[in-house]
Amino acid sequence: MQGKHYFNTNDGLATLSLRGLIASNPSLSLIEKTRIVYNPNHDSAKVAIISGGGSGHEPHSAGTVGKGMLAAAVCGDVFASPSAKQVISGVRAAGSKEGTILVVTNYTGDMLHFGLAREVLNAGGGAPVECIVVADDCAVGRSKGGLVGRRGISGTPLTIKILGAASEAGLPFASVVSLGKAVVANLVSIGAGLDHVTLPGRKGDGGRLPFNVCELGLGIHNEPGFEKISPIPSPQDLVSRMLKVILAQDDEERAFVPFQPEDEVVLLVNNLGGVSPLEFAALVATVLEGLAKDWNIRPVRILQGTFMTSLNGLSFSVTLLNVTRTASLSSSQFTSAQVLEFVDANTEAIWPRTAPSHSLGRKFEDQVVEQDSHEVPFTLPPAGDVKFPAAVLEQRLRLACENLIAAEPKLTEWDTRMGDGDCGTTLETGAKATLKALDEGLASTGSLFTVVHKIVAITELAMGGTLGAIFGIYLAAFLSALRANAELADESTGHKELLSKAAFEALKNLRTHTPAKENDRTVMDVLIPFVSTYHTTKDFDQAVAVAHQAAEGTRMIQPKLGRATYVGGLDGGVLPPDPGAFGVFDILLGLSGKREDDL
Repeated sequence: MQGKHYFNTNDGLATLSLRGLIASNPSLSLIEKTRIVYNPNHDSAKVAIISGGGSGHEPHSAGTVGKGMLAAAVCGDVFASPSAKQVISGVRAAGSKEGTILVVTNYTGDMLHFGLAREVLNAGGGAPVECIVVADDCAVGRSKGGLVGRRGISGTPLTIKILGAASEAGLPFASVVSLGKAVVANLVSIGAGLDHVTLPGRKGDGGRLPFNVCELGLGIHNEPGFEKISPIPSPQDLVSRMLKVILAQDDEERAFVPFQPEDEVVLLVNNLGGVSPLEFAALVATVLEGLAKDWNIRPVRILQGTFMTSLNGLSFSVTLLNVTRTASLSSSQFTSAQVLEFVDANTEAIWPRTAPSHSLGRKFEDQVVEQDSHEVPFTLPPAGDVKFPAAVLEQRLRLACENLIAAEPKLTEWDTRMGDGDCGTTLETGAKATLKALDEGLASTGSLFTVVHKIVAITELAMGGTLGAIFGIYLAAFLSALRANAELADESTGHKELLSKAAFEALKNLRTHTPAKENDRTVMDVLIPFVSTYHTTKDFDQAVAVAHQAAEGTRMIQPKLGRATYVGGLDGGVLPPDPGAFGVFDILLGLSGKREDDL
């Protein structure tokens, strides 16, 4: 629900937000009237780096005030540039005797007001003031940009980080200006979004995108991109398109910065406010894979996080800085290593700490390692193996897996209504992993020990959550019971005595790990009566029939354990069966040689 907001008016929102921001950093000060956040302890002998613009892009720019980054931030209303008077107030608050650099995003309002402030201040005869304009958005090509040029987006925080560190290092004004110009000349960025944002208190939908559409080149104020894509492409395809925009040298419209494989490159991936951390980190990995595979680029620094937002924008952007070219364009004042030192330097502002291990030069690909097998070594018991006809064993196992896969939609639906919605997919994942093992010959020897040992490993690796743990414990205990009672094996009876005893002992073991019992609306509502019946009668089919009745009976049971207890059920409505219990029944049904359609 991107259109929902806690504040239904813009009035006073930006100021109130700044009050909240400084509360967690007592070293900062706020001039409420002009919405200036500044560092009162900034060393006046050092260059002051100041930035700003409309609110709604936090943590840029107020969040980046602090030692090692901005001396002050000048904040306008939501998506509205601050006035020249505010900018002048910010420069005076910073109080640098060495000079002030205004880092300005290339938007008309910001350019005019920051530019006017620069002229007024320089005319006053004080310390020099210079503007460094960030215009890194490659969505705006040369033709469309015309005299205005490209927009300034997520390259801005990276520029501030580098210049802030250079200032903190005590570099003179002219050197920091030279570095700033070299940095912005070697930045390229591109964004993509799943929707436009709505402003608090603003009527209308902000030009929302249809559900199956994403937009390439979407701006940070809802400015349109250059391409709407439907249906939404895979993350790999989307990232591939984005990288082509900023890296393809044969694109006369957008080839702004050349990159060579040997160039040192900084990657910054920015979350514009609404992408979940889970998906965002996956997008970062996708970007890295695309850079390496398609462009032979392996960044020497990888920065990821929320640097410049668009309120709660469901968007992300990719920024690349060519450090090698930056060093070469800085009038030979800086090496690539020095520029990277500025990227890595500590700051008291809101900024992700760069790991010291970056200096090791370890490649991203080398961080992803193959792990030794999790499987515990297994040897057969002295009594020997327990065998079934290989074809029968495989057919029954496949039926159990296929039952789970076919049931996944309804199990997921039931679990979504009563719990967290992961039961069906957890079982499906385990079933698919087991089918893969069967395709690789798991049951080819007919060995029950081999099969159960492998499935125990599959539950550990492929099945998460409570259900995966329950299955893992039960099957591991079942395997132990098989080993301990292997002398009961009798192929002529289908090993009924052994299997029923092992099932019973495994259940006793499982019950030491969970308080769940019958009538708690869990998997135990099926497992307990099934095992009890099987242990007593030695009749597997009869026990499966009891399991079916028990699974259906969970419709009448109110939850007492698990998430369903605090999700609240269905407020007196008809309950679905417990999905975990029904999943166990589907497995047992398959092991008996049947599908649900056979009932």
